[in-house]
Amino acid sequence: MIGNSRKLLIIDDSEIDREVLKNILEEEFSILEADNGSAGVEKILKEMDSLDAILLDVSMPVMDGFGVLKRMRENRIDSIPIFLITAEATRDNVTSAAQYDISGFIKKPFEREEVLWRMESKLGLTGKNSLTEEDIQETEKYIADLDMVYRRFLKNFGQDSGHYERMADLMEILLKKYLINAGEESVEQAQIEIISKAAFFCDIGNMLLPNNFKFKSSKQDEMSNDIYGHTGSGASIIRLNYSKHCEYFVQICADMCAHHHERYDGKGFPHKVKGKNNAIFTQMCKLADEFDNLFYRYREHNELQFEFVRGTLMQDRGSVREEILELLAQCKREIDEYYSAVNQ
Repeated sequence: MIGNSRKLLIIDDSEIDREVLKNILEEEFSILEADNGSAGVEKILKEMDSLDAILLDVSMPVMDGFGVLKRMRENRIDSIPIFLITAEATRDNVTSAAQYDISGFIKKPFEREEVLWRMESKLGLTGKNSLTEEDIQETEKYIADLDMVYRRFLKNFGQDSGHYERMADLMEILLKKYLINAGEESVEQAQIEIISKAAFFCDIGNMLLPNNFKFKSSKQDEMSNDIYGHTGSGASIIRLNYSKHCEYFVQICADMCAHHHERYDGKGFPHKVKGKNNAIFTQMCKLADEFDNLFYRYREHNELQFEFVRGTLMQDRGSVREEILELLAQCKREIDEYYSAVNQ
């Protein structure tokens, strides 16, 4: 397990609720606690550079959850994923939360699977204990249906699906190394494929906006492309499936569609999502997209070209987190072998 390499702050005035959450999450995180909003702000200010997420109760004495969010905004702390704890996601709570960059709601009473569902795709947890055989089978069927429709669309508009196929394969290579580094080598292959395949559909929003394909020649054109909404449209298409069995794939894939143009430094688009609010699987998707666009154009793929492309990506500091750039370096042999096989 990842153990103490991740740090989570729970801000909740209920000792019982904090203990329940600790029991659910202590295998994945080193847990910090605060029993009111004011104490929580103090811990955030002290630990903000090392926090991977915050679980924040809405109703607390001294300072409530929205007071904490206000103080974080005043201090320009906007790169930590925040999950609001609430007995009920009321309209008032949802409206108030909409003012801030909230990653999701976690409802009381807590259920282990529900808590993990809410956090997995954002924080790079695999949910290996969450997916049933029925989940996997129904998700694979949904992916197959999407694949058939999307490939037909790409063909009709003269687009090569090869880039997206290579992205998905690169995602699988990166993901396997990521899981090994995290001490999670036992994750099922079917689940790795579900996460990896999501990258194939990152631009599926162009199905609603086919004229977008003409905006691909430069970075500036890419920015213009988003004026037509392919990111949000893609997320909307993926979310048309409301099945609980497909929820894990839908969360990950919709986030890739919506945010694969975001940057870790907050200078991307469309929402300027910053820091660890950029889901780690989506950042892997972004890296796979950029790497293949640069690397595949070479007629031959060798060590010199790999290092040149990796160096080019490393020069763009702030695009993705350092951890993912390091993954790319660690996967050099597997990537070289993969492209050699693709070119045969």
